[in-house]
Amino acid sequence: MGTLERTETLTHRIGTNGRISVKTISGALRVCGIEGEEARLTVVYRIRATDQASAERALDSGRVLVDRGPSSLDVETPERRLATGLAWLFGGARVGANIAIEVPWGTKVRYETMSGSIEAVALVGDQKYRTLSGDIRLWNLGGLVEAGSISGSIMMDDAGDVRLRANTISGSIKARARRFYTTTVSSTSGSIAVVGALDPSGDHRAESISGTVELTPLNGVTAELRAISGSIVSSIPHRLEGGRGFWRAIVGDGLAAFKVNSTSGSLRILAARPGDQVVGSVAPAAPSTPAAAPVPPAAPSTSAASGAAEAPPGAATPTAGATDEEAEPRETAETWNPDESGDVEEDRADDEELAVLQALERGEIGVDEAAERLERSRR
Repeated sequence: MGTLERTETLTHRIGTNGRISVKTISGALRVCGIEGEEARLTVVYRIRATDQASAERALDSGRVLVDRGPSSLDVETPERRLATGLAWLFGGARVGANIAIEVPWGTKVRYETMSGSIEAVALVGDQKYRTLSGDIRLWNLGGLVEAGSISGSIMMDDAGDVRLRANTISGSIKARARRFYTTTVSSTSGSIAVVGALDPSGDHRAESISGTVELTPLNGVTAELRAISGSIVSSIPHRLEGGRGFWRAIVGDGLAAFKVNSTSGSLRILAARPGDQVVGSVAPAAPSTPAAAPVPPAAPSTSAASGAAEAPPGAATPTAGATDEEAEPRETAETWNPDESGDVEEDRADDEELAVLQALERGEIGVDEAAERLERSRR
């Protein structure tokens, strides 16, 4: 066995308020907001095969599918169109692809994957991110942000002014923003942490079965908890009211409302720590003024209180010279590494996980059963 790695690029003009859609089974998905009107797609293929000739043939069948419209770009890996629970196999070889895209700030983004991870930086258009078992990592975003995962975690850090909708089954949710205009977050057994100012006119809700909900408010808030067994604990001055399944803690002027529903979880209200306040956002305030925004840093700041992870590496930079007229992605680099160790064991684990996820997608099993099988396969 060996591994062929190849990088291909494509540049396509979509305008400042275009649309992009990416659908895959596995692999890393990255998207980064930039100035201008062009989307720049970089695909890094990793093909495992018995020899280089087999890998080359597999790539011919396994290359990602790209549809380009006047103001849109749609990217899909071929295995998304297969109805079986098999892994991405072409002639005995295994084809994987990591996809990185740079798009104008105001682009509408829709990313969907089954077991892959998702990373996004510096966007302000409407965004939807969905993965079944991968993690979602978001930095310096603005606007409407929707994120969903079953067993993966969701992290949003250094965001500007956002409307957040996030849900996960067993993963955690951690979100830090300058201002939340609306907040809807839910996790069955994972923890939830929200850091930022809550707009008084917005609807802010959190739901959890057994996980703890933490709120670090940067303005006055009335925090309510409805739970069978739980309580409100606050490390900052507050007035506590209620009892017997319903508690209310009033902090400051209490103008914003944060409502928590839980079965056995508690609500913790925390004091802001250094670094919790998001002074500014990397992404522009509105899609109509992209030129006013600075280039995203390689490592956005994080805080211990928000629980944010380290920032991801920036999206790969495409090779210069790609044009709109190119019918296919350009080949930019290629390497062949024979005799890789650990391939067989890794392949089996991938096959098991993909079979579970595709069974869930076809509706043959439920969410709870899928989460349980995924947990067993990773032990």
